[in-house]
Amino acid sequence: MVKSAQWIISEAGLLSLNAAGITTGWLKAWLLSAGAESVAVHLIESGGWQQEKAVWRLFFAEESELIQAARSLGLQVDNSEMAETGQFDASHLLFENPHRICWTYRSGERAILFLSPGDIAYQRHSYLSQLNQGDFLPLHVMAGTDGALMLEPGLSAWIGNEATNSATILNDQGLLIEEQVIETVRQLGMGIRTVESCTAGGIAARLCRMPGASDVVDRSWVTYSNAAKMDEVHVSPVLITEYGAVSREVVTAMAEGGGDEKNICIAVSGIAGPAGGNADKPVGTVWVAVSLPDSDTVTRCLNLTGARHEIQAKTVVYALALLLEALN
Repeated sequence: MVKSAQWIISEAGLLSLNAAGITTGWLKAWLLSAGAESVAVHLIESGGWQQEKAVWRLFFAEESELIQAARSLGLQVDNSEMAETGQFDASHLLFENPHRICWTYRSGERAILFLSPGDIAYQRHSYLSQLNQGDFLPLHVMAGTDGALMLEPGLSAWIGNEATNSATILNDQGLLIEEQVIETVRQLGMGIRTVESCTAGGIAARLCRMPGASDVVDRSWVTYSNAAKMDEVHVSPVLITEYGAVSREVVTAMAEGGGDEKNICIAVSGIAGPAGGNADKPVGTVWVAVSLPDSDTVTRCLNLTGARHEIQAKTVVYALALLLEALN
């Protein structure tokens, strides 16, 4: 049986995903790694999902919407209660953040899951294991767009045992980049600080999506103005005057000014647009620096494209990828 799968999401579910920073690209990739051969995404309100046959169906919507969808499939539910049906074995699955119940229905390889809004990323193994109780396929997460699957701006993926351009592979477990960074830094017994200009705190916010981030995230500065760079992390005004705020010299000083003997520091300074660029430093020019205790500071110049929010999002991803590269 071809394992076709559907994500069926309501507008409320999409708002929840957006607030959590989780794209449908990630949702598709996780299902493919669980063994689905194809994944479609539908709005629950459209009803289009009812026209397709699928071995796996995952609903992500408010409880009232889930009840209505379950009834349309002939499944008996009443708020948090559920009844056995002739063809499915029914069970509950408990979730946290917030505390809530997932309804699951199984019959052989067929499975239907009803998930209400809340954490869907970091507890994914709980519900994916309801679909596939065997081994999962490697999900190679890559910095850049070399992968066959687009996850989000700056990240793509390959499914299976082979992947191109291994130099860009961050992990083969389908980990979000913040999961990988937090766990890597935790194992090293260090902390993380950020000094951010063009991302305006986006790196720190991305890290703090992850449960347990407080184990390693120490503090962050948003140094948008030149005065803030000088006042908060002691960047020399001479460097800013001579090289400009978007430069290797200044971003190095930002990272080294924010770090110390116990904390890694990531610093970024760039031009996110749509204005502010010039011939020498066009929109999308971003300098990233990673300062490591007892090591030379690592820097990289990014030449990014896209709208302002895309440049900011890509900067966050590539800055964290540079940190992982420096640590490895």
